[in-house]
Amino acid sequence: MRWDGLFADLEAQLAQGQWQDTEAEAAEMTRGERAGVTLADRIRGALGAALSVQLGDGERLRMTVSTVGEAWLGGHDDGGSLLVNLDAILAVDAALATATPEHSPGRRRLGIASAYRTLSRARAGVVVFGREGRSLGEGTIDRVGRDHFDLAVHPRDEHRRGRNVRGLRVIPFSAVQVVRSAHASSV
Repeated sequence: MRWDGLFADLEAQLAQGQWQDTEAEAAEMTRGERAGVTLADRIRGALGAALSVQLGDGERLRMTVSTVGEAWLGGHDDGGSLLVNLDAILAVDAALATATPEHSPGRRRLGIASAYRTLSRARAGVVVFGREGRSLGEGTIDRVGRDHFDLAVHPRDEHRRGRNVRGLRVIPFSAVQVVRSAHASSV
């Protein structure tokens, strides 16, 4: 009796079993890699793209993303420049098929406080919107702490000067949904 056919069949079964093991390992590795991907990584993969972002108050922003931090994203829409707290996002209407992790340790450390400090240094006029979509104030960010900032409240069409400042408001980061350039009036 010739066993060549039997051995060929056994070799085919072994090869198929090894292929199935390889596929299972690859699937498990893919699941493991996906488990480490953040929303920031996925949005970073869409830099330059227009995204529709649904916020906690139900508002939808159609914005072009220009930069992404670990806890925020920056960009613009028809109303001007935006800084969006990632924690305020309920959904992103886009495939976000590509994830781009931040490889630079320095950039990874740039939290939302760094973004607010940049606005403060630039003396940029801003309108701050809270989690319910209501304005928390307009003016200029004066000081930035670890988890809050001071907003010098003044009309958006006036520069931050002593005579224009109508008060100081301390705003916790956790209360902020969107910070908008001052020339825009609503979220």
